[in-house]
Amino acid sequence: MKKTTFSHSLLSLCLLFLISILGGGNAVNAQSYQLVTSTAELVSGDKYLIVNKDNKKALGSQNEKNRAAVGVTFATDTKDNISTLPDGACVLELRAQDDGTWAFYDDSEKGYLYAASSDKNYLKTKSELDNNGKANITIEKSTGVATIKFTGANTHNWLRFNASNKPQIFSCYEYGQKDVYLYHYVEPGSTDPKLSYTPASDVVLSSNIAGWSEPVLSSGVIENLSSLSFTYSSDKEAVAKVTSAGEISLTGTAGEAVISAKFGGDATYAAQTPTYTVNVFDPVTLDKVEGTYDNEVTVTLSAAGAQGIVYTTDDTEPTLSNGTKVEATSKKLTFNATTTLKAISYYGETLSGVASAVYTIQKVLAVPTITPEGGTFNYEKKVTIASPGVAAIVYTIDGTDPKDLGAGAEMIDGDSKEITITSSCTLKARTSDASVEQFSEGLATADFIINLPQPVIKLSAESTQEQPITVTIEAEGASHIYYSTDGTDPTATSNSVVEVDAATTTFTLSEIGSYTIKAIALNSALDASDAATKTGTISKVVPVPGSATMKYKKVTSMDDIVDGGVYLLACPSKNVIMSDRVTKKNYTAYATYNFSGDEDLIIDIENLNVSGGPCEITLEKVADKANTYYIRYANGGQYLYNTSDTSLSFGDEITTNKNNLTQYQWTISITSHEVK
Repeated sequence: MKKTTFSHSLLSLCLLFLISILGGGNAVNAQSYQLVTSTAELVSGDKYLIVNKDNKKALGSQNEKNRAAVGVTFATDTKDNISTLPDGACVLELRAQDDGTWAFYDDSEKGYLYAASSDKNYLKTKSELDNNGKANITIEKSTGVATIKFTGANTHNWLRFNASNKPQIFSCYEYGQKDVYLYHYVEPGSTDPKLSYTPASDVVLSSNIAGWSEPVLSSGVIENLSSLSFTYSSDKEAVAKVTSAGEISLTGTAGEAVISAKFGGDATYAAQTPTYTVNVFDPVTLDKVEGTYDNEVTVTLSAAGAQGIVYTTDDTEPTLSNGTKVEATSKKLTFNATTTLKAISYYGETLSGVASAVYTIQKVLAVPTITPEGGTFNYEKKVTIASPGVAAIVYTIDGTDPKDLGAGAEMIDGDSKEITITSSCTLKARTSDASVEQFSEGLATADFIINLPQPVIKLSAESTQEQPITVTIEAEGASHIYYSTDGTDPTATSNSVVEVDAATTTFTLSEIGSYTIKAIALNSALDASDAATKTGTISKVVPVPGSATMKYKKVTSMDDIVDGGVYLLACPSKNVIMSDRVTKKNYTAYATYNFSGDEDLIIDIENLNVSGGPCEITLEKVADKANTYYIRYANGGQYLYNTSDTSLSFGDEITTNKNNLTQYQWTISITSHEVK
């Protein structure tokens, strides 16, 4: 952008600027309050009136809940000046706060105006200042309408004029009611120079500044302006700078700059600080050059400092009344067909030149992606074929090219699909348009190897004594597992074959016996692996005679009888247990044992297998005879036999008594939990 510097006579302040003038009266008045049209005119510590122009009312004294409205007489038809302070009007001191807000101090009430309620429209005064008394102030430049909103927690915080109330009042509202204006007190006995400039515009198109000429002061307004002394400043020198002599230049950045011309005052003119605002904006720039693009192009339109952008895509010229208007300094557009783009920026009625570009779009079909990109897997693998935004995808797993549309070609109506690979293959895929007349140039391929390994059978133990065995069957990647525990082929139709719709299963074997676990794993196509086999056994406990940790549990079932097992023979009702035989008598003795009411379990027995103490016996199964056993002293090795209907005795090894072995054979049955 070309940088241009302007010089001018003392008050010919700016090129291309619309001057916002403070002041306007040219007579001496006892009181003078002038309309404020910019927040730059607010001065902390100065005096102000709050006024509703349309109803000619000023904010007055405090009533119970709100502020009275008193009549105002304006000095001119424009209502920009109040020459006489209205009777009963409240003069407020404006006080700036550190957080950028303002407060209104009422000396007559010795306190600050504040929004007094969240649900009532109260405007009151209090001595201490808080957030409900601090206000944000904005002023509309063209009309002078002031927006005064207190910043505290109360929601009814918008200072407004109520014309329909009887009587009319100034109060606080959440919405609605009438506008208010601020009038600034000007020292009496002063005359303010009224300035005008041509051309009357505050908008500069930064790429077209050469078309403007230096503004000049209109003739005949005020004489001898050259004698006045001003001090100049700019609030944003990145946009516009001003020298001590009043020379103004644009510095290359779009935006708004406020130029101040401070006048200290003299015998004729009041001290004042007129401000002059310049708005500099850029034409539209396009971040993509015109040309040919694949499938689509996204273009960002930018115009720094502008109020908005207007664009067309039908080859017509954009204006404020033609095209799409965007009230922003940037806009992102995406085209998927050939388009002629034209765009302008604007500020008010000032328009930039036209930026234009032709974007030619050629259709290019992307190569689809295959996820995962092949590999070796067990049983099966879920695979995603995708190509975002396309109309269709064609794929094969038989090795043929999908674009041939052979018997093995499958069509995906859309831009993605998940398929399941259950056997080794080469997957091939291309994208296609909706008519299946065009295919992507690139071909996506992926090789998959699918194995069917035997499942893994894990046992918590291969052999236990009366303890359960936990079985886990794992086949990672499988969709089904079939298994049996009795050696049945898992592929057979049998009640003993269990089907599990998962890749792993866990179960418990708890009954005494031997188990043969067989298992196969299948994929979703029911292709099966070879069978895996594992065996396990749950046995009864065979106690060790005389063990210090031995426990004796009451036998309640023939299932509790173990060949070679160790037992005690007891009569709990008499609190006795069979002991060794009495000397010189052919029958066994007994030892006293206190069951204490618990007949089901004997623990911590004393004097076990000693003379006079309880003696263990061992049961040895008689072959080919049901429930028939030899009973043998566990400590002495002799066998119990009956010498008559009522006598018991002990003999040596059975082999020495072959002539009468039946005397040594005992049949055992369990009835009603009693041992016979």
